[in-house]
Amino acid sequence: MSIINSMEKYLEEKKVSTDIKEAFYLYERIRGLSLVDEIYEEIRLWIATVYKIHNIKIIISTKNSKDLIFHNGKQYDTKESLSLNFSIDIDNDSMILFSFLCENEGHYNDIYKKYMHINLLFYTITPLISKSFLEVRLKESNYKDNITGLFNRNYLMQHLDKMLPLARREQKKVGFLMIGIDHFKAVIDEFDYTIGDKVLVELAKTLQEATRESDIVVRLEADEFLVVLANIQDDESTIMVAQKLIERFSECEVDVNSYTGQTLKKTICIGISMYPDDSTSIDQILKNADISLYEARNKGRSQVLKFAKEQESSIDLF
Repeated sequence: MSIINSMEKYLEEKKVSTDIKEAFYLYERIRGLSLVDEIYEEIRLWIATVYKIHNIKIIISTKNSKDLIFHNGKQYDTKESLSLNFSIDIDNDSMILFSFLCENEGHYNDIYKKYMHINLLFYTITPLISKSFLEVRLKESNYKDNITGLFNRNYLMQHLDKMLPLARREQKKVGFLMIGIDHFKAVIDEFDYTIGDKVLVELAKTLQEATRESDIVVRLEADEFLVVLANIQDDESTIMVAQKLIERFSECEVDVNSYTGQTLKKTICIGISMYPDDSTSIDQILKNADISLYEARNKGRSQVLKFAKEQESSIDLF
């Protein structure tokens, strides 16, 4: 007889309540799953079936942030009068919050009567949820920049390996915008790395908001970013996008001191390289964009420069 069958028999003999039996079955189903989405779907189905709850949030909260890791149903505030919240500590630094929005006051009262049973269930399955969450975060960390939340170079190279051959077969152009913050080191020297990070985050936000969903925004290193424009029409269209990004960012204000109201404005330069016109090699296309950025910065602030073959022979990087 399997462990599950033995446990089922034990539950029957002890005349354990239906709630606890269902909780046991949920735990066993979740324990055998490896995909995060499957785990959350099992929880959603269980909550909807056993307690007729169709609005649920699962939030992992740490001292520094809150991550909404699952949401189903109506958008709501966890402080609403008909919401029930179950808070379980994961460790000294973080906790997991299960939040339900009940349909009406009668529904709320019915669920509240079973509060202890539900809380015990969530206490039991919390390690499984936190483990799946941490695994996702670990995987994301290999492809995401931890300051801006943008994709990093690892993701970029994997994506381009698939994207560029497809673009070439379909005879489509791809624009590469290498972006650097003008005199970024001066920000660190005058203020500190915290303010420097704020500038990076503000630029990342601007780049994401000013480009299409089909485009890719990447932080490469230090103050250098890359925007990959998929299926761009021509050089002129790419330059127009670059100029728009420069204008948008020049209008942004970074909070330096909230007490004094001091803010900081920065500018960017952009170097452009086109695929496949300038090169069909990923390494070379990135190098070309980097060369163009270097030349643009030499011309001054808020400059855009499209790569030209003569730049390779004239540039002195050292």
